[in-house]
Amino acid sequence: MTDIIYGRNAVLEAFESEYDIEKVYMLQSIRGEYEIEIRNICRNRNIPLAKVPEVKLNELIRHKGVHQGVVALISPIKYVDVDAIIDKAFESGTAPLLIIMDCVTDVRNIGAIARSAYFFGAHGLIITGNFSGRINDDTVKSSAGAILNLPIARVASLLHLVSDLQSRGLVVVASSLQNAVAPEKCDFTVPTAIILGAEDKGLHYKVLSIVDHVVRIPSGTDFDSLNVSVAGGILLYEALRQRIATTN
Repeated sequence: MTDIIYGRNAVLEAFESEYDIEKVYMLQSIRGEYEIEIRNICRNRNIPLAKVPEVKLNELIRHKGVHQGVVALISPIKYVDVDAIIDKAFESGTAPLLIIMDCVTDVRNIGAIARSAYFFGAHGLIITGNFSGRINDDTVKSSAGAILNLPIARVASLLHLVSDLQSRGLVVVASSLQNAVAPEKCDFTVPTAIILGAEDKGLHYKVLSIVDHVVRIPSGTDFDSLNVSVAGGILLYEALRQRIATTN
């Protein structure tokens, strides 16, 4: 189970330790210097911060001890920088293939996407958004352990990330239910980042307006709902299919 640290001094000490913090929960009524300090640390380190009622904090610590209005969850993985993932892919002589999950909340979906990403040869995952699900034991189990072998980065702003990836030469492809091209019409042999949106809302129109391509997986019926992890697997398969075809 993901370790939990609570109490004001303990959480500050955790930031200075070797631990990677998965997420911080803070009492919604806290104001002042401490709140500003925690908010700044989380912003600078791309750590999701949630302001919550006291009942949520009590649930997290299972009513043991005094949380003093703040709880931090320790991640079971070590996060890496986005640039490190891209650099390693280029150094290996292959075009980077990244999966971005924006505000995907179900930890089982995160695990399933990680499993597909590892199977199909993606170079890494990027998690964006404060409301994304956290990586815990259920995520690891759903990924069949694959998430422990895949580089994972965490970024606060998807809009800034898209711009940064494009500046590094990656083509950014978004999956959407809007009118768009079929996946096979998109060239996945070039350095590519595929964005998968939240299960319920998909991707924001501002994101769709700045990506290089928007793809829609065709349906055989009028039913337009496809699980995000299944969509991710389909797009990853198409990327691998194209890349294999170019080497034969």
